[in-house]
Amino acid sequence: MGNEQSAGNATSTSVSPKTPVYHPNITVVNSGPIAGSGSGTTASNTSISDDTDLNKLAAIPKFLPILRSSINQQNDPVQIPHLENRSLLQLSMRLQTHFRSCAEVIQTEQIQLISRMKEVDTRSNAVQQRMIDKQKRFTNYCEHSKKLRDVATSLKRLDQSLTTLAERMRVINLCLPSDDQLPSLSFRNQSSTPSS
Repeated sequence: MGNEQSAGNATSTSVSPKTPVYHPNITVVNSGPIAGSGSGTTASNTSISDDTDLNKLAAIPKFLPILRSSINQQNDPVQIPHLENRSLLQLSMRLQTHFRSCAEVIQTEQIQLISRMKEVDTRSNAVQQRMIDKQKRFTNYCEHSKKLRDVATSLKRLDQSLTTLAERMRVINLCLPSDDQLPSLSFRNQSSTPSS
């Protein structure tokens, strides 16, 4: 019996509880209750504090919906009160009246602008028609002036030809005997005295 106790004591002293070892690449989902010395608890705390994913999840801010009643938080003191439909209806009716009056003013101004645009269009068409008529007259004047320039050029050429012809006739007349010579020929409007 004493041997059994000694053997039990030997087995109890030889078997020691295992302390959890922290591995950075292994994520422990549920480590269970850790029983042992303080070194195991400090290792688990350091492993939780060193986990970057948990730190990131803890740093994410929490958001709640605007209408807190949708998530059934009846004890929330920051709930937004419901809007009264009567005041909202009055506001919408006032806005409707204001928009209707603005639309009427804009419609009257638009009608006035359309009438003014028609008047301006009529006047601009009349001015354009007058300008077209003037342009036609000026084109006609340009054609007549071109014809006059052509006639003046033709007259100058004719005058030069007649002058050359008179000079040649004078030379021929000088070659004749004095009895057969003719009076000098001139195509100019000059007063000639009759010879006695």
